[in-house]
Amino acid sequence: MMLGRIERGPAGSDLRTFECPKCERVCKMQVDDPLKSVHTGWMASELKPPV
Repeated sequence: MMLGRIERGPAGSDLRTFECPKCERVCKMQVDDPLKSVHTGWMASELKPPV
C-alpha cells in the first residue's frame, strides 16, 4: 500500500489514505499528531547528536 493523501482530521489528528496500486484497495486511518503524543519525551531529553 502507498500513502495517497493526508487530510486534517478531528481534534488535530490526520486522516491518512493508503491505496494499493495492484488491487485498488483503499484504507483510511486516523492518526494522532506525533508531536502531541505521550511518547515524545525523548525529544526533551538530554540526548544530543554526535559532534
